[in-house]
Amino acid sequence: MTAPDSPLTRGSANGAPAPGASLPAAIVSSALLAAWIGWGMGWAAAAAAVIGILVHELGHLVVINLVGCGPGRIHFVPFLGGAATMSRPPDTEFKGVLIALAGPLAGLLAAIPFFFIYEQTDEKLWLGGIYFIGMINLINLAPAPPLDGSKALGPALARIHPWLERVALFLVALAAVAWAVWSRSYLFGILIGLSALSLLRVRVVRAEAGRLTLIQWLASVGLWMIALALCLMVVNFARTSL
Repeated sequence: MTAPDSPLTRGSANGAPAPGASLPAAIVSSALLAAWIGWGMGWAAAAAAVIGILVHELGHLVVINLVGCGPGRIHFVPFLGGAATMSRPPDTEFKGVLIALAGPLAGLLAAIPFFFIYEQTDEKLWLGGIYFIGMINLINLAPAPPLDGSKALGPALARIHPWLERVALFLVALAAVAWAVWSRSYLFGILIGLSALSLLRVRVVRAEAGRLTLIQWLASVGLWMIALALCLMVVNFARTSL
């Protein structure tokens, strides 16, 4: 859901369903996104962003349909990336966790063709694509709304205490805004900042029957840590190979 310097994808798999975008609109949206990134970072990064976002959202989409929340849809948002939406909310928190983590885990698969091309050509250009895809998914794991990490870790934090979730997400959101200002990714800062403010105004209501069991809590935290480790491995490989 996010590129190194801007909010290129949201992976917001837990939102309400929205009307499906037409194919021409999706093509234009993707072209605008690619042109924007390509202008600043080169065509390899642009290709990595479009492919990475698509695979990331497909990951959400597959799990949305598998756990009975579909049919899901993918929407491309000009200059912001994409979002997967569902027809009905998950009936348990653990399903929501699986939907959220499916994006970053599947999104890393988009780096595979860039890796093979790099191995065949030894061109450093392709390492930039690998790094970009790794960062898209790594930043999405941050537990700051509306990123995937907040949907994956939020229920686990709430199981300890509801306020722990809100305080932790708010603090991480503030850190994300500070990073956005430092890196001049102002759109990212506005997006995260508004979401952080919403945490102070909206009380999160969780259905008691659908709350995480102890095993599901351990699985949620463990899967998030696995996803984090894999993203760090991809980013570190690209960085050290440059």
